[in-house]
Amino acid sequence: MFSSMYFYFAVVLLIFGIGDVVGYFTKGKLSGMMIVMFIVLACFLTNTLPKDLIDQAGLTQMANLASGMILFNMGTTINIKQMIKEWRYVVMAAACMLASCIMMLLATPIIGFDTVLVGMPVINGAAMATMLMSQAAAAKGLTTAAALCAVIYSVQKFVGAPIASNMGLKYANKLMVEFRKDPARYMAELKAKQTGISDPNAKKPFYETHPGLYTANIMMAVVACAAWLGRVLGGLTPVNYSIWCLLLGSVSGLGGFFPPRPLQRSQAYGLVLVACFGGIIPSLANVHLSDLATMAFQTVVLFVFAVAGIALISYVLPVWKLVGDKDLAMGIGVEQFLGFPSNVVICREVAEAVGQTPDEKTYIEDTLSVPYVLGGITVVTILSVVLAGIVMNML
Repeated sequence: MFSSMYFYFAVVLLIFGIGDVVGYFTKGKLSGMMIVMFIVLACFLTNTLPKDLIDQAGLTQMANLASGMILFNMGTTINIKQMIKEWRYVVMAAACMLASCIMMLLATPIIGFDTVLVGMPVINGAAMATMLMSQAAAAKGLTTAAALCAVIYSVQKFVGAPIASNMGLKYANKLMVEFRKDPARYMAELKAKQTGISDPNAKKPFYETHPGLYTANIMMAVVACAAWLGRVLGGLTPVNYSIWCLLLGSVSGLGGFFPPRPLQRSQAYGLVLVACFGGIIPSLANVHLSDLATMAFQTVVLFVFAVAGIALISYVLPVWKLVGDKDLAMGIGVEQFLGFPSNVVICREVAEAVGQTPDEKTYIEDTLSVPYVLGGITVVTILSVVLAGIVMNML
């Protein structure tokens, strides 16, 4: 009764549920995934749960299937037109990521080259980069580095959120100095800009005019075929399958024939995401108490060097001029530690803290959310996966 696949599958979902409950009641101050990783690690160290938990829960093969599907799903959210229009924010985020990676490479004599290689995509990314690097490191026998991926992913928001919030507050106060001189003018400009991005007279895409055609089965079939094709292309070319899946997702919406976020629309996202994280958890099974201090030190070193690289680009060198403000540049740079929806929440909190009227709050939130969200998409959704695909072939 307590050793069947059904029991362990329920245990895994229960642990993820606890993480969500903690995240809800702390309003995201404590990462749900950090709680999940802490519970699983504690259970592994005390032998409360078997170390092959994910395998016994029947999620091992599903985790392999989930990676390509999640990557394709992520690709469908990329708005190429907006990224071209707001190219300065995109370039700023990419420059900060490059600087952080170069600085992390300088930490090689301290924590080792393999550790730096494995950690870079995770620090710059989110769940997918973490899963890709964790599995790749484990396959190469780098057990500590594989577990380090989960540790970095669990704490990265605690590094990024305070910096992004502080920079956002400084930038918002600067915005209000000019805004309060002529609120009507700035609100009119904001409305005109938003109308230009989303034209109400634009022709609706095919998937919106034929919603009945996009059933759960059809969307899942497309996602599965795309994930398979990405794997095939990854095997036939030097380009990793992760990059192919992301690319296939980004071009799937051209012409408006396929909707974004098909996994969410088919109500399959939650289970596929659990399976995706299931690819990270096995790496924690090889952690011993003696490894914890080492991993903590490695994590601190990586983040210190990464933040130093971002600060160098956004504050010291004149690259910040791309976006016109040092604080905004720094805020964009640390989006690689956050991503959606954390960046949206921070923009709302900044608006509530600085804005004194509804118009002021709206102006701050809408003005700040564009660079923050685009910065996150550029690095977390796109470049971290590309970097992971490159590093996987280097290990």
